[in-house]
Amino acid sequence: MQNLNQIGPNLPRLMSPKVKISVGIPLVIILFFLMCFRTVSAGEVGIITRFGEVDRVATSGIALKLPWPIERLTNLETRVQKEEQIATAATADLQDVKGSLALNYALDNESALRVFKELGPDYKNRVVTPAVQESFKSATASYTAQELITRRAEVKGRAFNQIKDRLEKYGIRVVDLNIVDFSFSTAFNNAIESVQIANQNVAKARQELETTKVEAEKAIQAAQGQAEAQRLQQQTLTPQLLQLEAIKKWDGRLPTTQAGEGTIFNIPIGR
Repeated sequence: MQNLNQIGPNLPRLMSPKVKISVGIPLVIILFFLMCFRTVSAGEVGIITRFGEVDRVATSGIALKLPWPIERLTNLETRVQKEEQIATAATADLQDVKGSLALNYALDNESALRVFKELGPDYKNRVVTPAVQESFKSATASYTAQELITRRAEVKGRAFNQIKDRLEKYGIRVVDLNIVDFSFSTAFNNAIESVQIANQNVAKARQELETTKVEAEKAIQAAQGQAEAQRLQQQTLTPQLLQLEAIKKWDGRLPTTQAGEGTIFNIPIGR
């Protein structure tokens, strides 16, 4: 056992040159072939460069290339990607506004090679991020702070078209843009709140005024109806009608006291 322990560390020195060559060459060949095979995942495209120059494109699956440093494989994603940013700008009435933006974009297999040649693998920081920022600033500058809230869809459409014009010339396909939120300065928010409270008070005062008008009109109509009823009643009250009403209420007894001559229901009474 002691002899084996002593031989183990010294085995490379004990091997003959022929044995080293016979073992080393197959290992180098195996390593060489392993370096020639790379994998391109689904939703990606592989850009193969030879000595730094773009040579060809590899689609998803097994990609065959010469080992580094001769050739190198760089994978670019072709699925729809999401770029989220916080952009700041100024409105037409010089209010500071901050927008939370979400941009969806993608590369096609055909455009990936062009993007890699012109922009490199870091194309997002080169063109995508600046395009979102500049387009948001340009779009919001045409609207007041209040219009950004009331005409949000229009602002989004303008920013989307500007981003599309900036990116599609490089072969980057713009899918959609969402303005998740607008936020303004504390002073502006307080001013908006004050306006809303004032508008609510005005609406309440108008409602109370309308209620008062309706009640007054009802009172006038009631008084007019009562006056008309009294007028009609006066026209229909004849002496005969009054006498008839009195007869209906008479209990049939004659007065026990009579001062002078007179009549009761046109019945002569007296001496």
